[in-house]
Amino acid sequence: MSGFARLFGKLEALPGLESLSDGIARALTPVTKQRALMDVLHGRWIGHAIHPALSDLPIGLWSGASLLDLCGDEQGATVMTAAGCASAVATAATGTADWSVTAGRDRRLALVHGLANSAVLGIQIGALVARVRGHRRLGQLLGAAGLGSSAAAAYVGGELVFGRGLMVDHGAFTAGPSKWTQVLADEELLDGKIQAVDVDGRKVLLARIDGTVSAIENACSHAGGPLCEGTVADGVVTCPWHGSRFRLSDGAVLGGPATFPQLQLQVRRRKGQIEIRGREST
Repeated sequence: MSGFARLFGKLEALPGLESLSDGIARALTPVTKQRALMDVLHGRWIGHAIHPALSDLPIGLWSGASLLDLCGDEQGATVMTAAGCASAVATAATGTADWSVTAGRDRRLALVHGLANSAVLGIQIGALVARVRGHRRLGQLLGAAGLGSSAAAAYVGGELVFGRGLMVDHGAFTAGPSKWTQVLADEELLDGKIQAVDVDGRKVLLARIDGTVSAIENACSHAGGPLCEGTVADGVVTCPWHGSRFRLSDGAVLGGPATFPQLQLQVRRRKGQIEIRGREST
C-alpha cells in the first residue's frame, strides 16, 4: 500500500466522521428531495457532473490574485479574491449534491474534502476582508495560505474522482459482445417486464415495452447499482441505490444523480431467441 493510500485510509477513519455525515445528510433531506434542483446541481443538463468543472474556477481566480499581488496590483487581487469566493460557493453547492449520493468510506473521505474546502473558503473570505479594510500584507498572507490549502483539498478530490470513480460514467469502457449472442428465449420475456441476463461476464438488462424488446447495461452509470433490482413504470427503470431513472428503450437518463446514459445494445429476435450485440462501432 502506498503512502498516499495509507493517508487516505487514516483520513476516512477519523473519529466522528460517520456520525457527522449522518447528521449532515439528515439536515439536507429537505433539499435533496427536490429532484429538479438536484438534477441541476449534479449537472444532468450538461451531460456530466458539473462540480469538477466548477472547482477549477476558485483555484484559478485565487491563483490570479496571488499573481497580481506579485505585480503590485492590489485592486485587481481584491477583485480576483472576491470572484474566487463567489465561485467557491457554487462549487460547494454542487459538491454537496454529489456528496449526498455517496456512501461508506467514499462518503467519509468526501466529507473530509468538503470540510477542507470549507476551511479554504473561510481563509479566503478572511483575506478578502483584510484587503477591503486596507490590511494588504495580511490579505496577501491569508490568500497565499488559502491557495496552498486548496491544493491539498483538491488532491483529495482527485482521489475521489480518479481513484474511486465518483460521478464518472461506470459504463464508459463497456462494449461487446462484438457478435450476435443468444441470451434468452423470446417467450420468457413478458411485456412490461425486465430481466437481467449474463453476457461476457457482466449483466445486461432486457425489457419488453409495448412489444418492443430493448437492451441496456444493467450496472447504473452513476455508481454501478443493479438496475434489475429497481422499479419499472411507464417504460422507465429506477436504480435501487440512488434513484437515477433511465428510459428502457434507449438508456437515456431522465433523472439524477446519474448524468450519463446507459449503454444501449443492439437487439434482434431470431428463431425464437433474443440476441444482442454491443456498440455498433465494435
